[in-house]
Amino acid sequence: MVPPERLAVTLLYQCSSNIRKFKEEQQKRIEAEGQKLSSELVYLKQYVGNACGTIACIHSIGNNSQVMGISEESPIGKFLTTIKSKTPQDAGLALVDATDMHSASEASAQGGQTAAPEATADVDAHFICFVEKDGDLYELDGNKAFPINHGPVGGDLLEAAAQVIKANFMEQDPESVNFNMMALVRS
Repeated sequence: MVPPERLAVTLLYQCSSNIRKFKEEQQKRIEAEGQKLSSELVYLKQYVGNACGTIACIHSIGNNSQVMGISEESPIGKFLTTIKSKTPQDAGLALVDATDMHSASEASAQGGQTAAPEATADVDAHFICFVEKDGDLYELDGNKAFPINHGPVGGDLLEAAAQVIKANFMEQDPESVNFNMMALVRS
């Protein structure tokens, strides 16, 4: 059971050729048609290898920092303040130089049960994040050119994200069982 106040959903999935092809076609369609993006959305590009989990965490926390009461003096609070007016590209580059964020990420990774891959390791799994901003569901993937607006949430973030995950990921690779969803919830 997932508590009712869901703030973000993180998806871990295997990067299959079917999903890559679907996402490339989706990007071309959005580039041709355009999309509405919230000016309040925190989104940054990923420039550090195998940092997709960290990027997904930053997207989750950054888009909910006020609700979560993130201190502006904490490493993540300082970083979010630094990138507030930056482009996604410049925000991603700021993360490359954010040594206190690197330290916090490395300390967190060392506390887990699974060894984190080296930045240069070739992995086929990827973390992305889904958040609600201004009533719309956004897919945030630091490896993509831009966030994706999937339209109105319609009440429940987890249900809306699950529908998108099913259609855009699971149905694209129906033989795979390598999908994991985690929710950031308000306690």
